[in-house]
Amino acid sequence: MDQSVIAGIGNIYSDEILWRTGVHPERKVSSLKGTEIKLIFKAIKETLTKGIDFGGDSMSDYRNIHGLPGKFQLHHEVYRRTGEKCNKRSCAGIIKRKIVNGRSAHFCSVHQK
Repeated sequence: MDQSVIAGIGNIYSDEILWRTGVHPERKVSSLKGTEIKLIFKAIKETLTKGIDFGGDSMSDYRNIHGLPGKFQLHHEVYRRTGEKCNKRSCAGIIKRKIVNGRSAHFCSVHQK
């Protein structure tokens, strides 16, 4: 969520991107393999496209120019799903929440390493 690296990806989208790629939110960038970095960039495009397709995320107060809420929050895999079962196929993990660098992070306790 370091805005000096990639700006505009906050808690919601970063949680969803990392869930897709199986990367734990506390992983150091320097520990990522080239294949993981490629997966993250692919997941950024897919996740942001999904967010746009659903009109944004209105978990709190976002509204579009017509005053309508987005619907991306209805498709969260991990964000604000603390204590729920992971939706990844064949994963028995439970979604956890942790503060990482002063920001909230949601992740699967099993498949995000």
